[in-house]
Amino acid sequence: MTPGADADSTALMIAGPAVGGPAASGPAVSARGVVGEPAAVPSVVVPGVTVAGVGVPVTVLACAVALYALARRRTAGASAPAVIAVAAATAGVVAGVGASPRIVAACAALAFGMGAALWALGRSRRRRAAVREGSAHYFLQAPAVSRHAAREERTRFAAELHDVVAHRLTGVVVSAGAACRLDDPELRAEALRHAGEAGRAALAELDALADALDPPRSLRDLDVLVADRPSVRYTRSVAAATETSSALAFRVLREALTNAGRYAAGAPVRVTVDADGRDLVVDVQDGGGAPTGKGLGSGSGLDALRRAVAAAGGRLDAGPDGAGWRVLARLPDAAPAPTSVGEPPIGDGPARPALGPRGTLALGAALALLAFALPLGAGLIPAGGPDVFAASGAARGLLAVLLAAHAAPLAFRRAMPLAAPLTASAALLAWLACERLGWTAPHSTDVLLWCWWGDLVLVGSAASNAPSGLRARRTWPVPVVVAAVAGLALAGDGVTEPLLAWAVFTAGCAVPALAMWALGLRAGSRRRAVVAAEESRRDSVERHAADAARAERLRLIRGLRDTARARVAAVVAAADRGELPAVLAEGRAAMAVLRELLAELRADPGSDDDPPPTLAGVAGLAARHRAATRLTGEVRPFPPAVEVAAYRAVEALITDEARIGIHFASDALEITVTGAHEVAPPRGLRAMVDAADGTVTVADGGTVRVWLPGTVRT
Repeated sequence: MTPGADADSTALMIAGPAVGGPAASGPAVSARGVVGEPAAVPSVVVPGVTVAGVGVPVTVLACAVALYALARRRTAGASAPAVIAVAAATAGVVAGVGASPRIVAACAALAFGMGAALWALGRSRRRRAAVREGSAHYFLQAPAVSRHAAREERTRFAAELHDVVAHRLTGVVVSAGAACRLDDPELRAEALRHAGEAGRAALAELDALADALDPPRSLRDLDVLVADRPSVRYTRSVAAATETSSALAFRVLREALTNAGRYAAGAPVRVTVDADGRDLVVDVQDGGGAPTGKGLGSGSGLDALRRAVAAAGGRLDAGPDGAGWRVLARLPDAAPAPTSVGEPPIGDGPARPALGPRGTLALGAALALLAFALPLGAGLIPAGGPDVFAASGAARGLLAVLLAAHAAPLAFRRAMPLAAPLTASAALLAWLACERLGWTAPHSTDVLLWCWWGDLVLVGSAASNAPSGLRARRTWPVPVVVAAVAGLALAGDGVTEPLLAWAVFTAGCAVPALAMWALGLRAGSRRRAVVAAEESRRDSVERHAADAARAERLRLIRGLRDTARARVAAVVAAADRGELPAVLAEGRAAMAVLRELLAELRADPGSDDDPPPTLAGVAGLAARHRAATRLTGEVRPFPPAVEVAAYRAVEALITDEARIGIHFASDALEITVTGAHEVAPPRGLRAMVDAADGTVTVADGGTVRVWLPGTVRT
């Protein structure tokens, strides 16, 4: 058993040897369906049916290998129909040699059950290979994670620096320049007062930036922002908005007013903050005018702001409007994005499967099908013992229902590890009760043994997947109960000492049950150790990334204090001395220093490096394509293989100016890429996501949704 596997990984192997087991014993049924000696020609006995020709074993083996390889190499949608095809072909071959309908049904059931088991084993192998490859790639790129974290911190710092300081310095330069030109004493005094206040406010914002403080905003902050601007006609008809929308509205208004002061000095400005349905609308228009001077802006403020607005699910448009310029932002003012499972951040309908990951469902469903098909096929093929299907049609139907009820718990053994084996044992007790009441024919020991391997699988799963809060070793009553019920079924009627017979059979059944329980304990312990080791390595990568980002911020803060902050302090000192020309000169120098600093921060020598294949790396990928990324739900790290799969999915779908939504659900990761493709997504994407146990769906308008499970279990 490989590390990280559990008792379920060997479940399908337990049933394998049984193909030549009890049901194959006894007289064979000839090609005409008559019980007797085998025919005198070279033949191979397929449980209960003699089929002429020595090529049958080779054909069966070839079909088995093909099914497994197909499931291992191809997607679920491409490989699953092969199981049905093999079962149908088996039924056709058996019917073609003249077997009775009952034998045909038995062989079809056995072929379908074994085919489903082989298919699920191939799927499980495909999943484990994808997990190993994804984890190895994640840790191989660990150094890039730290470099990317430092680069992202530099980009974030540049945006904050631009937002908190540029508009203050622009106002100082504009007012000082106008006062110097007009040489009006009152205007000069007002310009000096404004320079002192704005400079001190800029110093406070720089200090807050150095302390990494980001004060929350409300719509009242918009009122304060325009209060000292007499040329602005301001109207706000919205009483409140969400914190995110309020902060973005503040940034939009501040950037628009700053640009109006730079490029349309003295022009009238109209600001409207209104609601349109559930959107918050910020509309800023200026009447046009002459620029205050050259080199006052970095030219990147609106682009960064546009990405920030799009990341929040809004839209920002800016461009000429008549003689002036207009900035129009539509911001989402609805409740926070949903965090419940299955609700994607953008678009209609969930991307996740209705019941869970394909691999988990596939293996569970295959085990259940196999547990139902084996006893059904064994019961339909005469083997010299009691014929469990010799009763009336109603009795046969009831027996089939009981067999299905006994097999069904295998499908939910991981979700309900303790309830599943108890439910299977209850179904077995119900079978015995129906037999005692005469509702079904007496059971066959052979058929019972064909059933019981499923109980052993459930015992191992209970030990391996013990629910949180319960120590795995405390699940020991499960194998005891399973053995006791099996002993009761094996004791049967007609024994002189039923209690003694039950005790003997229970003791005999307890040996494999306890052995399977011990295997489950060991498998669960090894899996948890592997998961813990991987989480420890992942945490180490994240710590190094956080340290790199923190070190980069400290380096930038030290440089900020020696450059931009010193220049702003010189502006304040000149205003306090009443030297307006010096204020203007120092303000322009501060703007130049700020512009150079921003250019240095954005001219990252490592920006051409590929982002690391992580969820954090998606932001770098989006920046290259001028795409907006929106995160919803409880943002947290996922297993390395899941993060690598998510990055590769975005990498395959992203186009310029696409919108990327990443929703952190409780047990899954949901990715929505809008504007990615007008046609079907790349074929390689479907194969990659399928190997990761996820799904890909395509909606109208080029929206592609990818659902990935939040775990890496197979």
